[in-house]
Amino acid sequence: MRRFASAEPYGASTARPSTVLFPPVKLTHCLLLLLSTFGGSFKLWAGPRNRPAEPSSEAQPVRYELDLREPASHLVKVVMTVPEARPETEIQFPAWNGLYQIRDFIRNVQDLRAECGDRQAMVRVPSAAGDPDLNTRRVGSDPCPALRVHYSVYLNGEPPFGSALDQEHGFFNFAMLLFYLPRERNRAVRVKFNLPAGWKLATLLDEAQTPGEYEAANYDALADSPTEAGQFQEYSYPQGGATYRVIVHADPSDYSADRLLKSLERITAAETALMRDVPLSRYTFIFHFPRGTAGGGMEHKYGTAISVRAGQLRTHLESVEGLAAHEFFHLWNVKRIRPQGLEPVDYLRGNDTSDLWFSEGVTSTYGELSLVRAGMKSRPEFYAGLAEEIKALQSRPAHKFQSAAQSGREAWLEKYPDYFRPERSISYYNKGELLGYLLDLGIRHATRNRRSLDDVMRTLNEEFARHGRCFTDADLGTIIASLAPEFTARREFFQSYIDGTAEPDYNGYLGYAGLRLSEIVQETAALGFVALRSFEGPVRVESVEPDSAAERAGLKPGDVILEMNGRPLEDLPQDDLNREKPGKEVKLKLRRRRESLDLKFRLGRRDETVYRVEETANATAEELAVREGWLTGRTE
Repeated sequence: MRRFASAEPYGASTARPSTVLFPPVKLTHCLLLLLSTFGGSFKLWAGPRNRPAEPSSEAQPVRYELDLREPASHLVKVVMTVPEARPETEIQFPAWNGLYQIRDFIRNVQDLRAECGDRQAMVRVPSAAGDPDLNTRRVGSDPCPALRVHYSVYLNGEPPFGSALDQEHGFFNFAMLLFYLPRERNRAVRVKFNLPAGWKLATLLDEAQTPGEYEAANYDALADSPTEAGQFQEYSYPQGGATYRVIVHADPSDYSADRLLKSLERITAAETALMRDVPLSRYTFIFHFPRGTAGGGMEHKYGTAISVRAGQLRTHLESVEGLAAHEFFHLWNVKRIRPQGLEPVDYLRGNDTSDLWFSEGVTSTYGELSLVRAGMKSRPEFYAGLAEEIKALQSRPAHKFQSAAQSGREAWLEKYPDYFRPERSISYYNKGELLGYLLDLGIRHATRNRRSLDDVMRTLNEEFARHGRCFTDADLGTIIASLAPEFTARREFFQSYIDGTAEPDYNGYLGYAGLRLSEIVQETAALGFVALRSFEGPVRVESVEPDSAAERAGLKPGDVILEMNGRPLEDLPQDDLNREKPGKEVKLKLRRRRESLDLKFRLGRRDETVYRVEETANATAEELAVREGWLTGRTE
């Protein structure tokens, strides 16, 4: 996943499995990869489908019927049918999925009831030691040949991290919508949709043999298959034996379909060439280009959902290209090349996310490198972006005590706005991306450009993803050592930069490619306050600098910012004004408790360190070879 600053200041593990949730008979996701990638991706398709292998269980599928025909209410009416239901059947609702935040999706469920034939079935909340389990329900007291569970779910969120149903469209992340059987999570599922008149459906699920139904091998596959409903635009293109579908919910005047498709074609071609692999025959991009605030992308095994606000899209298509390149590389990294710590998925308590520096950060590394290698980003633009990433890390005091691994492990705290304070946390996206660059340069230098991080990714894909195996930190270290034994600094790199908080030797590693990092101090505008935003909340003032113009104007911590300079706030104020000059007047419309306020003040002044990455004039032939290999993806 990747998030824009408009949603957060920055932007999806050793599991703690429950014996109730994950009995020994359950196949882990990494083992299911072997079945779905090889049994489904090539052998069982009729056309461009992603049909997984049939599960080993002979139990009849769990069926869900979703009624979307009252979109103005934001309510989806669900009927869940469990054939051959056990006495006191347990059903459970996820507390999280994809985005590393416990969000308690059960809060949107209402009117829950059940029946067996013509008899009402009791629904109760179980408790242990007097503590209720709010995500679990026990239904019925006797076996039932066809237990039917009825409920409604209120969906009024924003894609791609939320689910929505309104008069314009529906977008569904099914973990926010559907109960599962915790004792039978590997049981096959079927889904039927009742749509409003004139609506159509685009889903990552496969069509079932029964007309109008869609299927998944199990609940985990269902939860990884978002769906769009409404009157969207649809495009496609063939490439490398796969079909790429592009679903767009937006005003057609807000984007160029031709330019979007050309960009996607170059991205998918560059990244499949890098990985030498096309692990599916259908991939789906779901785009939303709303006219309000939005931002981010969420990866899925057979597609991605991406949201970029229309105003940004008109002037900066590169924002879509960057997100698409990042999310498409997740096709391998994290969806198939998967750390052991993320398995099995614990929908209630979460998983250990220590490896996010690699799963998310290195995905950003390759998102950016792929744009350069595809000719979509110039080298000066790439160097400028690299310098900005260095600045982003160095400007956060927390980089002195929070490691890259710890940053991922604490991703579960990102639902609290004050966690994003520069004094509290760094971003595993940001530091992981930088570590990806440095690790690649270190390997290329040590091997005289005969090996690279590209080889590491391809080896993980060949030896782990293709065999349905998850990898550990030890596996990653072993692969690097076997591919590049000359890279003797590997152990120190991991200890100092990933698990530790040592300052990265930027100039040392960049020097391997005939590059240098320079710093200058220049005067920039000072906002005088820090504002933060929780995932689904408003922009709120976190702190105000003493004796700043903002403080003298009356701004206080806790104020909610509604508008800035006459426009609704789309970005955090510090992001929107980072290119303004000192002295510019700022006008804010605020909400303070129950009153509305208007304030204005002028931006102050402060000194800021600016970084530049530049090519050296006297680079050696070996350094030039490393640079060319790094930026083109070639090895000697």
